[in-house]
Amino acid sequence: MTTSNPQRSIHASIFAAGLLLLIAGRGAVAQQQEWMVKPTKEHELLKRDVGAWDATVKIWPMEGAQAMESKGTETNELLTGGLWLVTRFEGEAGGIPFAGVGTTGYDPVEKKYVGTWVDSMTPHLMITKFDYDADAKTWTGTAEGRDAVAGQPYTAKMIGRYVDDDHRVFEMHMPGQDGKHFKMMEINYKRRAN
Repeated sequence: MTTSNPQRSIHASIFAAGLLLLIAGRGAVAQQQEWMVKPTKEHELLKRDVGAWDATVKIWPMEGAQAMESKGTETNELLTGGLWLVTRFEGEAGGIPFAGVGTTGYDPVEKKYVGTWVDSMTPHLMITKFDYDADAKTWTGTAEGRDAVAGQPYTAKMIGRYVDDDHRVFEMHMPGQDGKHFKMMEINYKRRAN
């Protein structure tokens, strides 16, 4: 006649339960990895902006006005997973300290690059959408926001161009009083040496 050891049975049960949890956990992680969204070839463009950049900013408050020039810095990093680029800009505008934060990603449903922008000079969120022409190394799109003072909605035109791996140019064209767009801002970026 054999006698059972209750202590041994409890340990065996705990071991078996732990083993089942481990196996189930690995299966859940594998299943989770299957449904997780992976970066597409379009997301490769975001990597191009990663790093620190020195910026020379020109702003024209109205068409025909003399440009105001200032300096700034921009730092870009990819969020874990590679789907979103996060931008932080520090500088000044008209002698006033300026800070802005943006996000850029690719929407596979709309088949467009999309983004957001907030900064220290407006209480309104800006939404951006653009397309990229790889042959011309240029992206074009729109920014929808509200005037910081009057709160009136506007649609600006945006153009970005990669000169080379270490230089890029951004332009924003705003509607003037006559409704026609004029170049309101130009930023020339130079990658900082590591």
